[in-house]
Amino acid sequence: MRGFLMAFGLALGLAGCGGPSTPGPSSGPASIAPSAAPSAGPSHPAVPTAKPVAVCFATQLAAKVTGWQGATGHRIATVTLTNTGARTCTVQGTPEVELLDAHGNILIDSQTGGPNGLPHVTKGAPAFHLAQGASVKTLVQDDNYCRAAPALPTTIAFVLPANAGRLVAAAGPGGSVPPCLGSPASLGSISMNGWTK
Repeated sequence: MRGFLMAFGLALGLAGCGGPSTPGPSSGPASIAPSAAPSAGPSHPAVPTAKPVAVCFATQLAAKVTGWQGATGHRIATVTLTNTGARTCTVQGTPEVELLDAHGNILIDSQTGGPNGLPHVTKGAPAFHLAQGASVKTLVQDDNYCRAAPALPTTIAFVLPANAGRLVAAAGPGGSVPPCLGSPASLGSISMNGWTK
C-alpha cells in the first residue's frame, strides 16, 4: 500500500512539472476584420453620350477663293472655308453653288442643273468638325457662260444645307468666266467637289 501511494504521489509531481499550458482565448474585446459588403457584380462607369456638334451657319464662316485654273472650256476655283466663330461646328453635305460677278449678280447657278444642284446632305456624307480657325476646301468648276461680259473679278457663293444660310467667298485673283461653247441661250453649269481638309 505504501508503495502504491508513493507511485501515485510521484505521478502527481511529474504532472505538476509539465510545461506551461497554451493560453485560452482572450476574454478582452476581439479584433474582427470587417466583413466585405456584398458585391453586386462588377461596376461599369456610365459612358457619356457624345453630343452632336452643331451645324456651321454662314455667319460663323468665312470663304475665300485662293486661286483659279483654266481647263478645256472650264474655269476652276479653289475655295477655302474657315470657322471664324468661337465654337466648333460641322460642315457636311453639298451646297448650292453660284458664280457671281463683282457686283454680286448671279451668273451661273447650280440649281439649274436639277435636284443635285440644290443644297443637300447624302447618306454617309463626311462630316467635318471645325474648331475655331480650322478650314476645309473644295474645287468649284463652271463652264459655258454665254451672256454679256460681266464685271470682274468673279467669285463663288454657297447656299448651305440645313437652312444654314448663304455665304459669299472673298474674290481671289484671276476670277473670270468660262468660254461659251454652246447655245447663246445656255445657262451654263457649275458644280463643286466634296469638302476636304
